[in-house]
Amino acid sequence: MSKTNRSGKSTCLSKQEVETIASNLPLKYGLLAELMYYSAGRVKEITTIRVRNLNFNKQLITLEKGSTKTRETRQVPVHPRVMEELKHWINSNQLTEDDYVFFTDSKNTQYQKGEKAVSTQSVDQYFRKAFDWNGVIGASTHSFRRSRLTHMLQRGMNIREIKDISGHKSIVSLQQYLDSDREETFEKYRRIMDDE
Repeated sequence: MSKTNRSGKSTCLSKQEVETIASNLPLKYGLLAELMYYSAGRVKEITTIRVRNLNFNKQLITLEKGSTKTRETRQVPVHPRVMEELKHWINSNQLTEDDYVFFTDSKNTQYQKGEKAVSTQSVDQYFRKAFDWNGVIGASTHSFRRSRLTHMLQRGMNIREIKDISGHKSIVSLQQYLDSDREETFEKYRRIMDDE
């Protein structure tokens, strides 16, 4: 999906836009969108997770090194509601430990449920339709990751803490992801000066 604005960066979505997009997608893709957002995961990392990568007791997802850009395994906490929805999805589809959570279910394939991960192209097509339908310009599947990391910064997490979630190799590469609102920054700075 092309990133048509912000000098090649995908649009940063508001929390409301994330929820709207996810609710306008078919169940599998809506779950995938929420998991990409709450894990701050890349589309390839999330499409290739297997049931065994979800720890429901600790509410963690393990992104295996074979799927990550940095080739390092990382764990990320996930929202309890999303974990419950994933558990229901897994149970209703009778998936086993080694099955892909987000599997291809095309009628033109010989694969059984859970045997093959959904393609990133398929995800891209569904998301593009949802973005268009909701009038979101310049967004891509990467918008969910970028938005979550930006929202974490806005909620007061520092760069090093965010890096632990994002899995970026360096703080410099992470900083390129983060979006800031100049007016909000000025307002925060004014409050600091008012206290001095």
